[in-house]
Amino acid sequence: MTQTAYIRVQGLSKSYQEGDLEHFVLRAVDLDMALGEFTALLGASGSGKSTLLNLLSGIDEADSGQIWLDGRDLAALSESERTLFRRRHIGFIFQFFNLLPTLT
Repeated sequence: MTQTAYIRVQGLSKSYQEGDLEHFVLRAVDLDMALGEFTALLGASGSGKSTLLNLLSGIDEADSGQIWLDGRDLAALSESERTLFRRRHIGFIFQFFNLLPTLT
């Protein structure tokens, strides 16, 4: 890539424990996205799209790997710093929940 990556992901992995089973959602994901670049996440239900977005925004923490947003290492930020970073730099439109049924 000729531009510096605005979002850089290296070796990102995330799993969830359900009883005795460990479900691997993401395994060793590498990704670079430039500022202003549009990227679509496509996949079946349960394929890790929402998990990846939650990790990229700092809502969830990865099991392993690194995420940099605008040169900031998300793992180096405290929970409150990640919250402030989201407030200033990230927007979400949720698919179902967090919508107010009385508003159009």
